[in-house]
Amino acid sequence: MSLPWRAYQQDVAGLFRSLGCSVEVEKEVAGARGIHVVDVLAETTLAGVGITWVIECKLWNTAIPKEKVLTLAQVASDVGADRAFLLSESGFQAGAIRVAQSTNITLTSLQELLDSARGELQKRELVVLMQDTHRLQQQMHDFFILDNGSLGPPAGADRESFLDLLAAVFELNSIALPRAQAGDFPVTMTTGGSLTRFSDMATFIAYARRELERVATCLAAAKQEVDNVRRHAGQLFSGFAHEVGDFLDHSGAILLANSVENIDQSQLSFALDCMKRVGDRAKELRTSVSGRASNALSRVMRALIDGPYLLLPQMRCEDDQWRKSRESVEAPLGELAALLRR
Repeated sequence: MSLPWRAYQQDVAGLFRSLGCSVEVEKEVAGARGIHVVDVLAETTLAGVGITWVIECKLWNTAIPKEKVLTLAQVASDVGADRAFLLSESGFQAGAIRVAQSTNITLTSLQELLDSARGELQKRELVVLMQDTHRLQQQMHDFFILDNGSLGPPAGADRESFLDLLAAVFELNSIALPRAQAGDFPVTMTTGGSLTRFSDMATFIAYARRELERVATCLAAAKQEVDNVRRHAGQLFSGFAHEVGDFLDHSGAILLANSVENIDQSQLSFALDCMKRVGDRAKELRTSVSGRASNALSRVMRALIDGPYLLLPQMRCEDDQWRKSRESVEAPLGELAALLRR
């Protein structure tokens, strides 16, 4: 378990980190006159200029005397810090307050610093929420609209629920968050089928974060289901592709034979059996794919029907004709394989 003063130090570091600073705890800093161990060192950039702050944390039961202010001022000067903060939850003696007025030292408490930084923290949180919402909206669009060639929501998925999630994210991204960033309160949101008014920033931010977490959880679960479907579809495709390959091999041997007398009747029987098995495997596979994968499967079957299935009853064909017919099947078969590997 952390000692109370170490936990206090970490809380202070966390606050400056949330403000966008690069933060190090108990950092050794080289100064002009020696090495100083700083409780918290915070660095940031403003208008391209580096800024360094040193923060001293005092979790004392008594008010801080002026000597601590003078010591911190010397450290800040020696390491070239732009400002130093002396944090105490027990207050400061009158001498300390008086001395700090003529230095670059800020005397405050963690709570006071939190209160003064609340507006800046909320602005940063809104920016993060806006980025998260935009990213989530794009992920949902790719997943639901299927413009990335994925399998998309499973065939049995509740598409109305997906539309509700899309609507919630759209409302946040396009209406509610821009109004909150502009300070245009109250902000109205559709929650549970009714309108809810948020009159302050803190309440709205808490709601928006919960809503995004809810949508992200639902999307992750749906993606996991799709991954499971994709693995199953891959297994089904392996059997389908094997049957298609067997059919093409045996059909080719039949159609390219020099004469009917040279045709092996067992090959013809096997080719017809393969044709039936191809249809059965295609039917199984169709229940596990959608979007572009489903379209590719349809093109495979159409190429088989328009090519090898029509040629086989003729019992022979020219080499070039068979080559083109086989390629017309293998091209969409390869595309389907690529889609199922994504």
